[in-house]
Order: sequence, then structure tokens, then C-alpha cells
Amino acid sequence: MMISQLNVKAQNNSDNLNINKMLGTVDSTNIFQLEDAYVWCGSAIKGEDGKYYLFYSKWPHGKRSLQKDSMEYIFDGFKGWLKYSEIACAVSDQLNGPYKHFKDVLKGDSSSVRWDQFTMHNPQIRKFGSKYYLYYISNSFNKDYQLQGASPQWLQWMKYNSGQRIGVLVANSIDDLLNGRYIRSDKPIMEPDHRQTFEVAVNPSVTEGPDGNYYMIFKSRKPNVGNMTHWMATAQKPEGPFIMRSQVFTAAEMACEDPCIWYDHDRKRFYAAVKYYSNSKKLVPQFGALALITSENGLDWKPARNPLISLRNLKFSKGRELLLHNLERPFIVTDEKGVPTALFAAAAELDPAKMGGNRVERGYNTFNVSIPLTLPLKPQN
Repeated sequence: MMISQLNVKAQNNSDNLNINKMLGTVDSTNIFQLEDAYVWCGSAIKGEDGKYYLFYSKWPHGKRSLQKDSMEYIFDGFKGWLKYSEIACAVSDQLNGPYKHFKDVLKGDSSSVRWDQFTMHNPQIRKFGSKYYLYYISNSFNKDYQLQGASPQWLQWMKYNSGQRIGVLVANSIDDLLNGRYIRSDKPIMEPDHRQTFEVAVNPSVTEGPDGNYYMIFKSRKPNVGNMTHWMATAQKPEGPFIMRSQVFTAAEMACEDPCIWYDHDRKRFYAAVKYYSNSKKLVPQFGALALITSENGLDWKPARNPLISLRNLKFSKGRELLLHNLERPFIVTDEKGVPTALFAAAAELDPAKMGGNRVERGYNTFNVSIPLTLPLKPQN
């Protein structure tokens, strides 16, 4: 099936959003990175003080200590996200930066008996009503996990990986959130039910629908590390309880991950920015590019009329183009009507998974980028 045929299926008079045409150029002020840690999963919001707060994942470069675990080396370098990621916050006077690290927010406690024992990852900040909600994933060590034929290293990795669940912090203000004055979920707000979803619940994104319900999309798996699956759940409150509705993104040409969803009140439809996860190039012309999909009811999704958000590159204000190995974890900031105003994404120029040492040059590091979006003066076609 050709791209044009997919687009015809998706066409609707209200579906005229074209984020690719809204993309602005970037410069150094739009890049946020740390010298001593990987940076991933950026999610930004405006606080009561008029400043902008970027919640992000970070974990240290380099090799792990073998003092407690003889296989700790499986978390060396970029792979350390699964055990050592923590959620931090950076602050800026402007939505698109420059951002400066401000405070660490949430860190795992390996001695804890809680479900969120180790990594803190995938933060997504939202404000619903008067409260702030920081959704995140974490894990514990699943000592009973078994995988027939797995190497000792892979089995050890999966005992951490298979423990991933979704939680939320609820606070009255950004200041409360940053200073530990929040309600923290004692139990996951989403975990596998072992009937439809298995092993993990990760990559949460939550938005309020036109019906007043809260829609959460998340990723799970088939048994024994099978294909990833995406599911939609709804709740009457942002913190849940969430009720499973249906599997989504089931068509082969819709293979994607890292969805960020929102509701566009003028266009009367849901949108999701995703990382395209197929080599078929039927949706957009590059594996790992950022794509746009849409739904009128939050359950039935299809390619947007203008599906390409961005290829894996950044265009700088002075004409330079930077090709990227990774451009993922998209987060769309919108106004009160659901109109996109900025695109945040995690990025790396070279493959960070192959850089396990202490190299911190930009090409060997990771960063969050904030891409300004310009609202067209005329309706988009």
C-alpha cells in the first residue's frame, strides 16, 4: 500500500494538522544535556510562577560497580536506564529554553519493598484542573521470572525489565511536586492483567477527552518478550482507577511506540505523536522518524492526513542540519484548545547504546531538544 493511499483513508475535513510545516529551527538554547549523565524523556509544563519546568530522565555514564551484583555490567552505559534512571527537573524562563538543571525529583531506593524500587523513567507531566500529575514508570526485581533458553545475562536483564509498571505523583503545585509534597501511588495505576497484557506496562501518556474521561495509552507485550502491543484505558479521575478499553495501533503500517496523546478541541479529534517503528515506510519514509496518527474516539486510530512530523534530523537556525541516530520520546506541548506549540524529543547523534564509557562529547551523549512550532496564519491543507 502506498503512502498516498493511507493518507486518503485518513482524510477528514477536520484532520488538517500539519506539524511538519510548523517546525521551526533550533539553536544551542534549544538543547538540554548534562556532562555526567544521559538525558532522555523530556516533558515540559508552565508553572504557577510563569517559568517552564522540564521533567526528564537521567542516569550516569560509565560502568557499574560489581560490589553487589556480579552481572551489574549489563547496566553499563546507556543500558543503565533500566536500573539507575531517576527523574529530575530543569527550569527555563522560556518554553523552548535554555533549560538549566534545577532539582532531582524521584529516585529509586534499592532497599525499598515498594513496587517502584529501582528505576524512575518515562516522566510525563500534566495539569488537570488545579492539580499536577507526574506519570512515570518504575520497576522491582522479579526474582520469579523465567525465560526458557535465555542466557544468564538476558535472564537477569529480564528480571528487572519484566517488573516495569506505571505510577503517578499528584501535587497541588509545581513547588509541592519539586519539594516532595505530593501523593505517591502505593500501587501501580497500571500493570499487566496477564490476560490481554503481559510482563510490562510502560510509556504512559494521559489526556482528558471531550467526554470528561481521562485516556491513558501505554505499551505492553505478548508473553515471553513477544511483540509489543499498545492499549487504551480510561478513568473518571486522572489518577485512576483506569479500566482497559481496547488494543490500539494494531495495523502493521501503524507499528510505533512512545506515543504522546492530546485532544484537539477545534478539530474534535485525538492526536498522537509517535516514533515510527517499521521499516516498511508505509506511514512515513524513515524508521525511527516521528509520525502523527489520529482518532475521533480515542480507540480507533489511523494515520493522520499529514503523517510526517519529522525525520531523524534537526535543522539549525544558520542552515546546518544534524543527522540523528535517535529522535524519540516525543512530547507535544499544546495550548488550552489542544493546538501544538512546541515539540520536545530525546535525541542522540550516534547510537548511545554502543557508547558505554565516559565519552561526553555531544556525538556520544544524549540530549533533549525543544523544537518551536509556528502556528500557520492560514488553515492547513
